[in-house]
Amino acid sequence: MLDINDIVHFNNDDYTVSSFLGQGGMGHVFLIKEKNGTKKYALKTLQYYLEDTDTYRSLINEWELAQNIRHENVISYRGFDDGSVSKTPYLIMDLAEDGSLQDFLNVQKVMLDEQLCLNIFHQIIDGMEAINQVLVHRDIKPDNIFINNGVFKIADFGLAKIIQDKTRSKTFKGWGTEPYIAPEAYRFEKNTIQMDMYSIGLVFFQIAGREHALGSPKDWETAHLMTVPKALNKVNNKISPKVAEVINKLIEKRPKDRYQNWNEVRNELNVATDNNKASYRNSVNRLLDKKLSKDLQIKEIESQNNLKDNELLRREGIVGYQLEKVIRTPLEDLLTQLNKTVARSESAELFYNLADKIHDITFSFDGKKVGIWFSAIDQSDELSPSLLKKIGVVSSSNLNISKSLTPKLRGKTVLAWGAVNFFDSRGFNLLLVQSEDDEYGDWYILRNSNLVSTPHNNQAEPFALDRKGLRLFIYFIDESCIYKMDVEAIERTDLIDLITDGF
Repeated sequence: MLDINDIVHFNNDDYTVSSFLGQGGMGHVFLIKEKNGTKKYALKTLQYYLEDTDTYRSLINEWELAQNIRHENVISYRGFDDGSVSKTPYLIMDLAEDGSLQDFLNVQKVMLDEQLCLNIFHQIIDGMEAINQVLVHRDIKPDNIFINNGVFKIADFGLAKIIQDKTRSKTFKGWGTEPYIAPEAYRFEKNTIQMDMYSIGLVFFQIAGREHALGSPKDWETAHLMTVPKALNKVNNKISPKVAEVINKLIEKRPKDRYQNWNEVRNELNVATDNNKASYRNSVNRLLDKKLSKDLQIKEIESQNNLKDNELLRREGIVGYQLEKVIRTPLEDLLTQLNKTVARSESAELFYNLADKIHDITFSFDGKKVGIWFSAIDQSDELSPSLLKKIGVVSSSNLNISKSLTPKLRGKTVLAWGAVNFFDSRGFNLLLVQSEDDEYGDWYILRNSNLVSTPHNNQAEPFALDRKGLRLFIYFIDESCIYKMDVEAIERTDLIDLITDGF
């Protein structure tokens, strides 16, 4: 931990830790001054970290990349210590002495005019374009945009991972600050510049409208997924419909409906500037205003209709993340390590396919194969009252059979299920079940065997049920008269060992 008057060695010079500037999500911020000169920088400490974590290593890699970003509208990173020299890792960056964009907005008493807004917008766009050529920021917000001598500068890129690890909420496990998070982040989709565009659109709205586009909801997740904001020109009448339309597109719910790159945003805002100089400006603005109002009405209807679709997409995103993190990536690592130790002709192979929302993986080695399928629960997995009657279930003390049943494991909702099938017909089922702690879910395996042996039943045991079998028997795990179904909670790190035990 650094203290005031400590000496920091940087770029062959000594710097004194002069004063405490504040505390951010990752640690403390200090002012450092050149001991024998006039240079001044900001130093950010990395207070919460573990050296052997993926997050820490990823963060250090991003700091390496971030040092290459040089732009007038970006706070430059000048260097860092990864903890190998000092006990506390820290990052040294240029100093912005006129506060943050949030500070600027806090003192505004009236709506800004469009020309001033556009001037700020273009500076931020230029800075974001430079950053996104290297990495995705993931934590855009007014507190991370600074002002120095009237120039707006973006900061804290490459820091979102470590901040979120410390401050993440139960409902969101990605990166960023909830009021500015893109909807797709809740579905664990890949980081793209469209995520940053969404956040910037909300910041632009706040600059021009002096309020958040989505209001002040208690549930930010639902707001990002469902709330359609007002047209900005209805909030600030100094803003033209064209600028409102550009910002509306930046904060579209679906990434593909946003702009593809920052130059497109820049060009569209330039059109707004040209419109303001045109002879028929008032007519153009009236027509654009009507179009924007109509578009927002359509989006409001679409938003309500897509509530269930968004929930399903989110669940599929969680399942895809878990599959990648717990099964696919570890198997790929195993494949790489295994193939380094055997002849090429004996190499292991891994095949992956996604069809009809079912993930299929085949791992083969030494003439043997393990097949894995995995899928998020959807409406087709529900058990209807008519089907229950058809299979002879007319009453149950544990189930309400008057309505369709959603798969549950001893009262807990099943998020996804699948199976691991070995070459000799043995296997087990995989269940990802709702967790009380987070939205990732808890892992269980289900080993099945026949309660009654017959001369004609030579099935290897334990075995995995197919999807149809899971749909029928998941509700009767503790009372089935056909199968003995053993449920075991497992740690995700144990799963690869269980899979390789089948060879």
